[in-house]
Amino acid sequence: MAILIETFSLSQPLLEILIRTSIVFLMLVMLIRVVPKRNAGNISPNDMLILIVIGTIGATLITAGSYHIGDLLLMIGLVLVWGYVLDFLEYRVPFIRRLMRHKQTQLVKDGRMLKRNMRREMITEEELVSVLRLSGVEDISEVRLAVLEAEGDISVIKKVD
Repeated sequence: MAILIETFSLSQPLLEILIRTSIVFLMLVMLIRVVPKRNAGNISPNDMLILIVIGTIGATLITAGSYHIGDLLLMIGLVLVWGYVLDFLEYRVPFIRRLMRHKQTQLVKDGRMLKRNMRREMITEEELVSVLRLSGVEDISEVRLAVLEAEGDISVIKKVD
């Protein structure tokens, strides 16, 4: 029994673990929020590497070199709790939802590419044309609306003849 207590005991003060884990996790959430939404949906190898490195650095900051099972389980639990709390707040509080979620961006309207929006979202004409082809569109004039959704996917609504 003493071995179990020692195995799951904390090597660092509880308050320090709670504060450090919370601050680092919430800062990582805010940092990831600046990733353009097109990368959230179709992540490039460079972006994936960046996210892995950021996650690794974040994990190092959270753990502060601790390898005690009790510390690590508490940190994992706290990250899961924060994830749930943020999801709950996004669902219940419109202001938080606006802060945490990307907005939809129109890319094509009534057969015209909206170049300013495409530039802001870093979507090239070639990428957009490719998505339109995959949606069965041969000519951009067939498109009533193409929108870059908050999740990073492009949805296409064809004109009705």
